[in-house]
Amino acid sequence: MKRTLYIILAGLMVFATSCVTKQKYLELEDNYKKCMNDKIDASNERDDLRRANQELDRKVAQLQGKVEQLAQDTLSLTRKLAQTESDYAKSRHDYDELAKDIANLTRNSNAAISELSGNLDSAQLQLSNKERELKALQEQLEAKQDSLNQYASSLAELQNVLDQKDKEVRALKEKVSNALKNFEGSGLKVEQRNGKVYVSMDEKLLFASARWEVQGEGKAALQELAKVLEADQDINVVIEGHTDNLAYNGSGQVRDNWDLSVMRATSVVKLLLSYGDIDPKRISASGRGEFFPIDPADTKEARAKNRRTEIILTPKLDELFQIIDNN
Repeated sequence: MKRTLYIILAGLMVFATSCVTKQKYLELEDNYKKCMNDKIDASNERDDLRRANQELDRKVAQLQGKVEQLAQDTLSLTRKLAQTESDYAKSRHDYDELAKDIANLTRNSNAAISELSGNLDSAQLQLSNKERELKALQEQLEAKQDSLNQYASSLAELQNVLDQKDKEVRALKEKVSNALKNFEGSGLKVEQRNGKVYVSMDEKLLFASARWEVQGEGKAALQELAKVLEADQDINVVIEGHTDNLAYNGSGQVRDNWDLSVMRATSVVKLLLSYGDIDPKRISASGRGEFFPIDPADTKEARAKNRRTEIILTPKLDELFQIIDNN
């Protein structure tokens, strides 16, 4: 980081001593700072989304664990309930048999009657205890069932939202694919990954070599994409510029692959905003340099793949975050 800062300061000093006016220099310096701030904002948004996904995964796992524990508790209580009911039935049977014995022996012996009465009282006490135990187990079972129903409801609600978001992403991919179908053979590809839609454009579609001004057919593709973004205000957009691993030795405002990737991403953002009525708060640009290659091979073909601009479309996740907070 320090080395990069020294390079930037050295570049600014060299640039400041060139024939460029001070006002032009200040404008370029201000543009550069804005680009770097945009890059930080995009990184923060990416980290927020990653944390949201991690928090969502943790909540789903937690809810599933609770559901499994409740299911085990319910099974255990059901078994205890069945055993208690069996004991209760046996006690009731014993009680009835003792009552019959007392009725038969009443005619013969007061002593026998007294003994059987004691046995009857004991059996009746056991029966009462079993009834209380049965009632307590039933109450526990009902409470466990209520908790199980609540967690199952929360899990179902969460799954419904996830399914809806997945449906929205699929619909968005189809909408974007239809809008850009005329360009998919010209270095453009539309994919659905990780709950997002990725529109990947090769360098040859958008830029001349080592340049950052969008050209011909690339402008037409961005115009079509801007129509989709203008029609759907619930889509957040991240523009990522990527380069190959060959060193870019520039001067002035654009000196290396970091600068080139940022300038290309920013150029795409500005064109999208100019082509449609799109809230700039929905869009951010970031330069990734050569550090996220599609193909790590050090070949001409691999470098061509890696020189690209990715437009990442994400539906709003407000409803999903609210469910996570409520649970």
